[in-house]
Amino acid sequence: MGRRRRKKRRPEEGLEADLAGARVVARERFGVRKLHPEQAQALEAVLAGRDTLVVLPTGFGKSLIYQAAAMLLDRPVITVSPLIALMRDQERKLRGVGAPVIRLDSTLKATTRRQSLDRLRKGGKLIVLTTPETLESEAVRPYLEEARPGLLCVDEAHCISEWGHDFRPAYLRLGTERRRLGIPSALALTATATPRVTDDIAERLELDEPLVVRAPPHRKNLELSVQIAPGNLKYEVAGKLLRKLPRPGIVYCATTKAVDELFAALTRARIPVARYHGKMKTKERTASQKRFMKDDKRVVMVATSAFGMGIDKPNIRYIVHFQAPGSLEQYVQEAGRAGRDGKRSRCVLLFDPADLEIQEFLQKQSRPTGSQLRRVGRALAAWAADDKTVTAKELALSAEVPSNIAKVVCAQLEQLGLVELEKRRWRARAHPAELLTSAEDLAERFEIQRREDARRLRALPDYARGEGCRSVFIRRWFGEDAPPRCGRCDRCKLEKKVSRAAADMVERAERAADAGEEVPVRPPKRSAPDSQPKRRRRRRGRKRGRRGREK
Repeated sequence: MGRRRRKKRRPEEGLEADLAGARVVARERFGVRKLHPEQAQALEAVLAGRDTLVVLPTGFGKSLIYQAAAMLLDRPVITVSPLIALMRDQERKLRGVGAPVIRLDSTLKATTRRQSLDRLRKGGKLIVLTTPETLESEAVRPYLEEARPGLLCVDEAHCISEWGHDFRPAYLRLGTERRRLGIPSALALTATATPRVTDDIAERLELDEPLVVRAPPHRKNLELSVQIAPGNLKYEVAGKLLRKLPRPGIVYCATTKAVDELFAALTRARIPVARYHGKMKTKERTASQKRFMKDDKRVVMVATSAFGMGIDKPNIRYIVHFQAPGSLEQYVQEAGRAGRDGKRSRCVLLFDPADLEIQEFLQKQSRPTGSQLRRVGRALAAWAADDKTVTAKELALSAEVPSNIAKVVCAQLEQLGLVELEKRRWRARAHPAELLTSAEDLAERFEIQRREDARRLRALPDYARGEGCRSVFIRRWFGEDAPPRCGRCDRCKLEKKVSRAAADMVERAERAADAGEEVPVRPPKRSAPDSQPKRRRRRRGRKRGRRGREK
């Protein structure tokens, strides 16, 4: 008989649920030799059962905080993400290191879903990746209650804030779900949050005196620059830039039309390129993403903001914004996807003031107007008067508003306790007159939010045209009082160049003065117009000679 193969010991076995144990798990399970101070601070708080809000730049290792904690806690960790594609990627990586993980979302087949729910029911050490909609599902709730989760982790937590740049109504109910399931502590993760958004996240998730861990939003290896490129000149500027920059890289556009046009132009220029936007078929998007993610491919990805969240490709050498994004927060989050390997990377904004009009239009589509809110309020009141429940689609039809607007309004009213969601149907919990009054209050509130959208959009031309350090501008926007200059952006480099030229001139003047000579002054260079007549005369002479020979 051969020897029995000894069962491999798990790295976290026998470890205490403290920072020392987390360091061991990070090193032996996830291959992270040293934690950033901010990661260590957050892990210590989470393992002590304290509510924690973490604001760290893209590529800083936010996910490791909940993953390492999950390996030490005896109860499941529920991690909520906004994108199913992001969850799939996280699930694949966690399985690759042998971490206990399941995924719960609407795309699972019946057999896989049943197996996942059976595993959830057992409880214990487990990472549960899910969406806000699945978390509040009546079918899943009994399994969650039985598993008794120990931690709720909200990834991309800025989505919960109506002051944030990527507001998602489904996130509004996470605080209520946490209370309903009796989850003792919560961890909120985001790469971009101003102090105002941070406060909103804490309030919406009902965090109890949370520890806020924050690092500067701009990483040192990223070189920020802006090129003013109005109108059709932008295509020429982009073409020259993309030929020069090392690949792979991502070019972000605000519209699907711009993605398609730029993709066609780069294809004609024989630059290896892929594209990604929401109007493409799922198979096309998946194929484009796979092509870009391959290590041996040096491809330019032209995409809308639909691409990039959760894309873990460390060697992206540049992010170019072909059109201005909707806010400085969005710009920082997308630009932060470059250089996650710590190597020098470029972040370039091609700025055209006309791009702001596109963003103004897109913002109007995503935020309800005062009249839309009032119409939804009147429609809800009518359904409530008849004591009937209503789906978001039915409500949208009766109020004559887009379906997403109806969902946003209902989510806001649910926060106020005026409506509740039962099996995908909304039921009024208040008198119709109270619904009308609340809709009026919400209309005024959303008008304030529209002004906030405009304020965030105005920050982009200020950033593009500003004469100071790009990094300083960004860090001040995110609440730092006196951040240091980066020394790497286009403004800092220009200032260094001017300073060196001035210093050289002063040095020459001092040497000349010491030698008793006149201060040398460089003769001004002749401009092109001065030398042009000579070239013209020579050309005319050559033409005359040719004509003479022809005769």
